[in-house]
Amino acid sequence: MYQLSAFSITSFLSENWQRQPCVLTNVLPDFDDPLDEHDLAGLAQEEDIDSRIISHLNDAWTVTEGPFTEFEDLCQGAWTLMVQGVDAHIEEASLLMNAFNFIPHWRMDDLLVSFSQPGAGVGAHIDQYDVFIVQGKGQRRWQVGAKPKHSSRFYPHPKLQQTDEFEPIIDVVLNSGDVLYIPPGFPHKGESLSECLNYSIGFRAPDQSELFQVIADDLLENDKVTQRFSDTNREASEQPAALPARDMMLLKELLQQYVTSPQIDQVLTEYLSKQNETLDNYELDTPILRDEILELMTRGITIQHACGVRPVYLDRQTDHKSEAPFIFFINGQQFTSTAAEKALTSRILNHSQTLLQYSTEMSDAWIDMLCELINRGYIEIVGE
Repeated sequence: MYQLSAFSITSFLSENWQRQPCVLTNVLPDFDDPLDEHDLAGLAQEEDIDSRIISHLNDAWTVTEGPFTEFEDLCQGAWTLMVQGVDAHIEEASLLMNAFNFIPHWRMDDLLVSFSQPGAGVGAHIDQYDVFIVQGKGQRRWQVGAKPKHSSRFYPHPKLQQTDEFEPIIDVVLNSGDVLYIPPGFPHKGESLSECLNYSIGFRAPDQSELFQVIADDLLENDKVTQRFSDTNREASEQPAALPARDMMLLKELLQQYVTSPQIDQVLTEYLSKQNETLDNYELDTPILRDEILELMTRGITIQHACGVRPVYLDRQTDHKSEAPFIFFINGQQFTSTAAEKALTSRILNHSQTLLQYSTEMSDAWIDMLCELINRGYIEIVGE
């Protein structure tokens, strides 16, 4: 289990989050790498896992995308192997993500793990997302610049975007257990001082275009009936080519009515719960039976989220006075719990591990829901 030490979440969120980069020295003391470079190379050979090797040799950049069948010819000069979505494949890597659960699940993207040779890096660049970079074995020098009003971007290789060099406001060597936080828009670059492993916890931040696309897709796919424009108080127009300001206001109000409707809350929650296609392949080959679950719970069992699973639900549902069903999503799949058991359900969703003991107050519907979560592979029984 990874746990942040000597770290004030309140201070960080008020002073740094989305505002200023910072170095968190030894915030993960006695850090134990969740995997090594050989494990990483094994993942990079898989068809359904995004990976790439970035190398710099003789002033030339090379970017090669996986999967890889061999590495020797590609790993030339100062090179880095990068693998995306490792939290969905390595349990310990998924636990590392949990150390940053003070940011909601829906904001989390995935865990990018990189293994670098001495002198390796990807050049100065700017990301449009928040990131915590955890230093594993080895050392890496990081430089972070001030957020520029304007920045130029160029491509020394078609698959590698970089930015101009900058004056650093942070210039630090990270050791194992140190963490560097970088908000969106701050130029930065890292260079390995030795063979090293880095773990980048990235966060998603959808823009307006993405969110409107989600709403549009839902309208088209589900053939929803929506309200039409209405102008019962129309006045005669003296300039028929002119679009009256009042009409524009009514059109915007029409859009706003739909965007702010309760049904859109569910549409967006479903979308924001989608994480990784790998999670679609977790289903058990041999489904566990309801009676087996009951027998195990009678003795007491510990259940845990499968690798990379991060449930999402609307927090207003936790109102204990509400008798509405409790709805939550995992990777775009909707599940429903009874209102009476929302406290138990939310506890399971908010904790990576939960001890379960059978109670006569557990409804048949709730046990069926738990059985489905286990058979889908989203929830695992520890030790089974």
